Amino acid sequence: MAPNTDIATRAFVVSLKAPCSGKTTNEFAEITGLSVRQVNRIYARAIERGVDPNHGLVVILDSYLEDAP
Repeated sequence: MAPNTDIATRAFVVSLKAPCSGKTTNEFAEITGLSVRQVNRIYARAIERGVDPNHGLVVILDSYLEDAP
């Protein structure tokens, strides 16, 4: 996970980056103040942990976004 990125910001990134949002990764980075790499890393980790980006309903659980042990 991106250092010093709180769970609320991570949830925001995952919800914005969902295919239904229509925004680019560069736009997410600009909106959140994170780097493109951080945005991609947060989103990839969430998918590894169970986020289904192709599901019509965006479901975000804390366990998808928590710091790695």
